[in-house]
Amino acid sequence: MPVISSVALGSDSQYYNVNADQMASACAVACHANALIFLTDVPGVKDADGLVIRWLELNRAAELTAQSVIAGGMLPKLAACKNALQHGVTRVRILPALEVEVLPQFYFTKIESGTEVLA
Repeated sequence: MPVISSVALGSDSQYYNVNADQMASACAVACHANALIFLTDVPGVKDADGLVIRWLELNRAAELTAQSVIAGGMLPKLAACKNALQHGVTRVRILPALEVEVLPQFYFTKIESGTEVLA
């Protein structure tokens, strides 16, 4: 499992912090990965009632964003999910880091933890 720092060297020879979600998405696309998992400090994408949405289609995510249900730090994460899905990554999941033990199940079944984002 590759671990890559989200720091990039600019044309001015200075180092810059790069959004880790965007970088992970770009790396998954470049590597032709079939899956991308974002480990995060939240339980997943939440609906208007505060319940975690287990499977979220991109068009529904856009609707919830327009309604300001999805906001803040989840916006760049969902943009990164969308980028990955639109460029060949077949499965993308936002997974709470506290439930990392379910990772081995990810390849064999639909897990109930976090939110799987669907094209």
